Amino acid sequence: MRAIVVSVRGLQAGALGCYGNAWIDTPAFDALAAGGIVFDWHHAARADAEGAGRAWRTGRYDLPTEVAAGAVENEPDLLDALRKKEIHTRLIFDANRPCPSEFTKGWDAVERVSTGENETPLDAVLEAVGTALERLEHRDGWLLWIDLPTLLPPWNVPQAFQEPYFIEESEEEGGGDEEEEPETEPLTPFTGVPNGLIDREDDFLYLSLQTSYAAAVSYVDAALGQLLEAVNGLDGGDEILLAVTADIGQNLGEHGLVGNSRPWLHDELIHLPMLLRLPGGAEGGRRVEALTQDVDLAPTLADWFGVELPGVHGRSLLRLARGLAETIRPYVCSGLQIGAALEFALRTPQWAFLFPAHPHEEDKGRPPQLYVKPDDRWEVNNVAQHHWEYVEQLERTLRDFVAATSQPGPLQVPPFPEVESTAPDPE
Repeated sequence: MRAIVVSVRGLQAGALGCYGNAWIDTPAFDALAAGGIVFDWHHAARADAEGAGRAWRTGRYDLPTEVAAGAVENEPDLLDALRKKEIHTRLIFDANRPCPSEFTKGWDAVERVSTGENETPLDAVLEAVGTALERLEHRDGWLLWIDLPTLLPPWNVPQAFQEPYFIEESEEEGGGDEEEEPETEPLTPFTGVPNGLIDREDDFLYLSLQTSYAAAVSYVDAALGQLLEAVNGLDGGDEILLAVTADIGQNLGEHGLVGNSRPWLHDELIHLPMLLRLPGGAEGGRRVEALTQDVDLAPTLADWFGVELPGVHGRSLLRLARGLAETIRPYVCSGLQIGAALEFALRTPQWAFLFPAHPHEEDKGRPPQLYVKPDDRWEVNNVAQHHWEYVEQLERTLRDFVAATSQPGPLQVPPFPEVESTAPDPE
């Protein structure tokens, strides 16, 4: 049994064509989706890089809490479980960008890829991956994890990938006033990206950010295409389980925030891509509408390799991928703490609820927020003020869930409020 996981750090699900984006060119992601399984509602648990790494390794929630939680005894670890069954594990990551240190420990082999002369970091990683695949091609039982941080700013995107998105101002055609100023300033690519609040009315800044990110996504898409070609060319490459996902998305001005100065758990940060390709393209084209999270990846890989991973909170995705189940949980919860600021989110198929447990000191007036899903895709119409009774019940469920995740033993998921009697009509 063999598997490859590609984690594209900072990749918003909404940036991909297979998740509904109509203007960013992502043919490799879309081809993988067409031949594999798309998990439509995959979410981060603890919405930071360290939290994603822990979720991927342990399959357990590590949500921030208002009261310090004790250490978990005998915490599960995917790599330990694979080692006991003599499954080789290898991590490849770009040494030019920080990778959570805890995540890099415990692998049988770790390749920290440095950039050579006249070589881009992404090209260097792809070269290292190609070499690793040659070594692993005729070996049984391995997991290769490829960490791609290319989408994290500052963005360094080759000109060829910027050109489709940034059109240089051309000379005016004959017949016009040569001294007439252009109506709008031409967009130019961002490299250094601002961090913090921006003017929500500054459409030019927002469009510049989004377009620069789009070019970076297309650059990564081309790299994914090369990776898929390399895997498909392996002897038995069609029998490899392939997963592509992200640790967290990014705030790129959608709600007036860029970067990570606020723990705002909107869709652009916590809604993640999860694409899975089964051997032989089995179940290709399937879309899974069940709610899934990053804590599900460790039990999925354990299931694939046939190893025991007791004590996990997540669930294997393979039954969903094969059409043997329609759902694995009634709701998902996320949390993020930045400094003293703390926010939680609860998501159902019909609702997105954001609860600022401790707003940032400059956001004292940030209220609980409730959005109708999937209609309010961009989360712009907060309807919480119309449904305070339901909001209070969602808050209690959130608090109970966070408390339950810190308890030893199997996760006891708090029941969801009785939809028939308490939930407002999304219509």
